[in-house]
Amino acid sequence: MRRHLLVILLIALIARAVLLASNTVSFHSDEAVVALMARHILQGERPVFFYGQAYMGSLDAWLVAIGFQLLGESVLTIRLVQAFLYLLIVATGYLFAWRVSGKPIIAAVTGLILALPPVLFALYTTATLGGYNEMLLCGNLVLLFGYEVAGAHRRSWWRWAALGLAAGIGWWANGLIIAFALPVGLFILWQFVRNLTPPPAPPRIQGGEQTESPSLPLPRWRGIRVGGEGVGLLLGILIAATFFVIGSAAWWGFNFANDFAPLRFYLVGGERGEFAGTDIPPLPFPERILGLIFLGLPAVFGLRFPWSPVYVLPVLGVGVLLIYLLAIVRLARAPQSLRSEPDAPTPLIASVGAGQAPPTVEASLASTQKREVPDARPLVLGMIGLFCVLFVASRFSIDPTGRYFLPVILPLAVVLGTLIDGLWGRRRVVAVALITVVLGYNLIGQVTAASNNPPGFTTQFNLDTHIPNTWDAELIAFLDEHELYHGYTNYWVSFRLAFLSGDRMQYSAALSYKPDLSYTPADDRYLPYVQATEAADRIAYITANVAEVKAWLEAQFAARGVTYQSAQVGVYHIYYDFTPEAPRPPFD
Repeated sequence: MRRHLLVILLIALIARAVLLASNTVSFHSDEAVVALMARHILQGERPVFFYGQAYMGSLDAWLVAIGFQLLGESVLTIRLVQAFLYLLIVATGYLFAWRVSGKPIIAAVTGLILALPPVLFALYTTATLGGYNEMLLCGNLVLLFGYEVAGAHRRSWWRWAALGLAAGIGWWANGLIIAFALPVGLFILWQFVRNLTPPPAPPRIQGGEQTESPSLPLPRWRGIRVGGEGVGLLLGILIAATFFVIGSAAWWGFNFANDFAPLRFYLVGGERGEFAGTDIPPLPFPERILGLIFLGLPAVFGLRFPWSPVYVLPVLGVGVLLIYLLAIVRLARAPQSLRSEPDAPTPLIASVGAGQAPPTVEASLASTQKREVPDARPLVLGMIGLFCVLFVASRFSIDPTGRYFLPVILPLAVVLGTLIDGLWGRRRVVAVALITVVLGYNLIGQVTAASNNPPGFTTQFNLDTHIPNTWDAELIAFLDEHELYHGYTNYWVSFRLAFLSGDRMQYSAALSYKPDLSYTPADDRYLPYVQATEAADRIAYITANVAEVKAWLEAQFAARGVTYQSAQVGVYHIYYDFTPEAPRPPFD
């Protein structure tokens, strides 16, 4: 097991190093905000959430701040921190697959899918948007500890504490942790309810003949009658809940201080507020279903890139989809596929078969409890099904492009592993062919994305906002030369420019980046930059990519009789040296 894991981690490390070396993962303002938060943390600030938001906690920024302290401030340092988290995700994903199956093939396939993943997973574990890697890592830990306390370690209090702590930290980092925590919670409850049946009594031996005995009268939870496991369950839940609150303390503090804004964000139909994201209206239910089926899930299987509606090699992609569907159907019909050790004869059966006196009822029940290995199929398959329900029922449905589907990749990898394992002994050639097709399709997707640069790998699901990094250094040099350190631009320029310039360029994100000129004040999410621009005597305006914004801005200048200098730097257009004075937004 250990050797297999090390090999898989080496594969993941090499693949991630190649991706970083390709320089095809673009750097945008969402990632720049995390980087700025990390820089400001080192300067003494203590943000709780992503700037301007009431969701996605600042954990990622704190980890990046540690990276900055050790390795210096750079985009590469951000990506190295994410690579470290990614390797932990691969390792814990492998361990979860091993724990629920006890089969090296299932664990290896799971690890390989995470090490050589579809573009969706490769992208969002490389470029940070503020908490996705931490959510995936905490989610894997929730699965691991949740499975263990549901089975053989029900009275392991440190595991209950670790379960609650991982869920709490994950909840603060990214509310998408619910896609892990809800299935685990239901799985623990299911294990409890499933076993509320009278245990079978041992057969009585009379004159060498085995006869039936009536069942014991009291319900139990794998030993509740003899060990007080019901009380243990309640105590475990209490411990997990306590540590959940501890892990998510920052979330609760912000929640109570801001009129439950973090909670209201996740509710479909919640009121608009001062924080970013609340201004996005929920989609009609039919559109959520369409987004789930035709956009989100295809991205999970590698059929499409998150930034494009076009399917990638659809014939091969449909074949990969069918492989996964076959694996799901087979797992649902194969009760022994996910048990970490085979059922063994109980001491009762063993002793009777050996002609010995049967053990006592208490000893038989205690032995059963020790050896119990829950069937993980409801957990793994339930996680996939529950995610689909959560997606269409929550605010996550506003974005079906792919990032919110990241939690589904691990259970799908485990499901695929069960198919390969089932074929390995009898049809090894077929098993090798199937895993080769899936991994090959994932790699083809990554190579295709890297080859088509721009955009390469981009977190911008609307390509109007994808601004290549090609001209960033030239833009900063121009602004330095003309001493244009403050002004107005849009969200996708402001924060990226601030980080890459070492905070010399502090521009207010007061301009729209959309062709329809719509704008939300929540984009201007860092007050010190707003205040610095308002206090500056000399300002500039910067636009990029969107011709409608450029035309509108020039019309505003003309309507006020303002003259100015302008310059073009790649896709950037800069307006400066206004006469008689620089106009300032809002222009209405």
